[in-house]
Amino acid sequence: MSIAMSIGIRHRDCWHYRLSKALAATIIVKYTYMLPNDQLYGYQTIVSARIGELESFLASIPQVKKFAILSRSADRAEVITWAEQSSIIDSIIKKNCVFIGPTIVKDGVENWHIVAPTREELQEAVAALERCAEIAYIRSAEVVEPDVGLTERQMSALKAAVEMGYFETPRRSSIKDVAKRLKVSPSTAVEHLRKAEKKVLESYAKP
Repeated sequence: MSIAMSIGIRHRDCWHYRLSKALAATIIVKYTYMLPNDQLYGYQTIVSARIGELESFLASIPQVKKFAILSRSADRAEVITWAEQSSIIDSIIKKNCVFIGPTIVKDGVENWHIVAPTREELQEAVAALERCAEIAYIRSAEVVEPDVGLTERQMSALKAAVEMGYFETPRRSSIKDVAKRLKVSPSTAVEHLRKAEKKVLESYAKP
């Protein structure tokens, strides 16, 4: 049985920390990649009542070298960023652990959900995180079926994606690979995953 853990950290060197504090924003980090030039590429949804200040704030952050706002409404924006900063992802995957996205940043705290093969490897991952960030909380439990109202197909899609490394950075499988295991079309797999991620996200975002 794998071990699951939720851990909150304050990564003060990360621009997500500054943004969430400055604009009272909730940041939903959908995925990040470390590019060959050592820049951290990220795609995130930013929710804030002060979304009108987002563009000027991003332009003022030294770590953010380039950004693109894909869409924007009165209180949220879909944003792609290229940043020069350290990443804690290596601290997780080098200990044989994986993280299940999205990562949510609120009030300066990054909320990570990590799965490890053994308790020892989980403890090693936590120790590595402590060396680069301040730990806000740790909640540990055996992996259980999440009670978030997933349908059987949504649960199957989510499990397949996690097992195949679809959520890892970099990805170990594509949506076509996940679809092949599920014996459905890629568009159907995307739809099942999108709905499953939305339900899980809404569950974690509840007070």
